[in-house]
Amino acid sequence: VRRQERFVADASHELRAPLTRMRSELEVDLARPELADPLATERSLLEETTGLQHLVEDLLHLARSDANTPLRPFVLVDLDDVVLRSARRLHDRARVDVDTRGVAAVQVHGDVAQLRRAVDNLLDNAERHARSTVAVTLHETHGRARLVVADDGIGIPPDQRERIFARFARIDDARSRDDGGSGLGLAITRDIAQRHGGEVHLSDAARTELVLELPAVTLP
Repeated sequence: VRRQERFVADASHELRAPLTRMRSELEVDLARPELADPLATERSLLEETTGLQHLVEDLLHLARSDANTPLRPFVLVDLDDVVLRSARRLHDRARVDVDTRGVAAVQVHGDVAQLRRAVDNLLDNAERHARSTVAVTLHETHGRARLVVADDGIGIPPDQRERIFARFARIDDARSRDDGGSGLGLAITRDIAQRHGGEVHLSDAARTELVLELPAVTLP
């Protein structure tokens, strides 16, 4: 019950902030129509609405997970295709350089939509915190698919290394180029990994490296 109460309180807080900003913009435009810039307001509201949509989708994912809603039947997934698709998304946004030279062919069994979400979350997190470069490697070792997503940001303090996977967690603002997101991405990634028999953690490297490990399908 305490966990549900905290979740509702945190979710309400996260929803309140963008709604307040949207209402304020509309009230200012209505109060001073001669100074209003309708196109700028529309762009701003569209950005806020998109952020709200992503937040609601994250909240629904966690609610379904808490209710033990089953995933779709697992299928054979080319994890390297999922990773390269996500990397192309970052490359097209052109905010950081994306290095995928270390991505090898690896297959897993899983829910492809959920695996895409987990990989997207890892790369989006790295993009948000990187100074200039995100490096992605994928290989199979000892029957495990190992995806490593590294960024060249300022790193994560030792006392925050586990906290970053908690729901609504945020660390020092210095490690964020914007508002840091909702703090749900890595929590969702860990949930997806665990429901696929895997795990996600920080490596012991000097730079920030998030590691996703899943059971691999070894071809005969």
